[in-house]
Amino acid sequence: MSAPNHTSRALAAVVGIGLLAAGCGSGGTLSAKALSQESSTVQSLAAEGALLARNSAAGRTTSVYTRVHSEYLQKAASQSAKSLQSATTTPALRTKLRRTARVATRVSSELEQLGHASSAEQQRLARELERNAKALA
Repeated sequence: MSAPNHTSRALAAVVGIGLLAAGCGSGGTLSAKALSQESSTVQSLAAEGALLARNSAAGRTTSVYTRVHSEYLQKAASQSAKSLQSATTTPALRTKLRRTARVATRVSSELEQLGHASSAEQQRLARELERNAKALA
């Protein structure tokens, strides 16, 4: 994967987290659009983590790159999970909010493990991250 793709995904994650923080920080409820954007951000983090895990397990990335990039993705997923867990929304969106928060928490945990995982563990984490990305599709 090229550097511009990583940069654009990173920017999308930061923008999504910023939108969520702006929605939550104002004391109001999280809108359907903001929740959808946050869900997309978590989905992208999970998908990128799965790709990183597969490439690392196949020996296509260095261990340093895998460790550093998984830490970056994990921090974004962790921040997203924290924001989602403290967010409020309309009754019609509460189920989606709780599901997205649970998935973000799982993605954060899986990404935390990825940087120091063995090749077999990386393959398992890739499958889990893919499942989590699909859960938000």
